[in-house]
Amino acid sequence: MGRRDIALHLLENGVRMDIFAAAMLGHLDVVRAILAADPAARQRPGPHGIPLLKHAEAGGPTAAAVVQLLTRP
Repeated sequence: MGRRDIALHLLENGVRMDIFAAAMLGHLDVVRAILAADPAARQRPGPHGIPLLKHAEAGGPTAAAVVQLLTRP
């Protein structure tokens, strides 16, 4: 988790984008769309049981808008 270079390499080679990768990479539009379609995704643990917010926080400044979205009440 948190290796932007690896995530981008995988995505460039056909791996499907999921909400956890989108959160870490700062793809706010993707995260919003998934949460609109499946609000429970906000609470669902990701790979290795890591919460969505932690994936976004691992994205650093690039994912700040996603962190803000996920921490709103």
